[in-house]
Amino acid sequence: MRLFKVLVTLLILCFIGLFVYQNMQTWTQPVSFKLNLYFYQTNPAGPPSLDTYVVILLSALVGFIAGMALLLKPYFKTRRLLKRERQEKKQAQEEYTMRLARTESHSEVSNPADHTTEGAAIEEKEE
Repeated sequence: MRLFKVLVTLLILCFIGLFVYQNMQTWTQPVSFKLNLYFYQTNPAGPPSLDTYVVILLSALVGFIAGMALLLKPYFKTRRLLKRERQEKKQAQEEYTMRLARTESHSEVSNPADHTTEGAAIEEKEE
């Protein structure tokens, strides 16, 4: 199976290499490139000349970056929500421990250890 994977990978790489070799003349032809974004324009007197492969690579790079930005937006939103939930949970836990400490300290003040119901039951059993 490993040999099959290696052979198929080599075959695909050969086809890619053949495709690039056959189209090299087309990709290296200069193309006049004019950018018009309606608020910014390149110099109309002499538009820059770029090779075709550069234009293709630039457009693929811009598309890749835009796609990654759109894909990562929900990821960062989820991380932010999880961070907020962790903080709220930590605050709730701290409030709970504070309430518990207050009730314990209040019960110790109102019921000293010698006069608790358990202490009275133990004293009755001893007598």
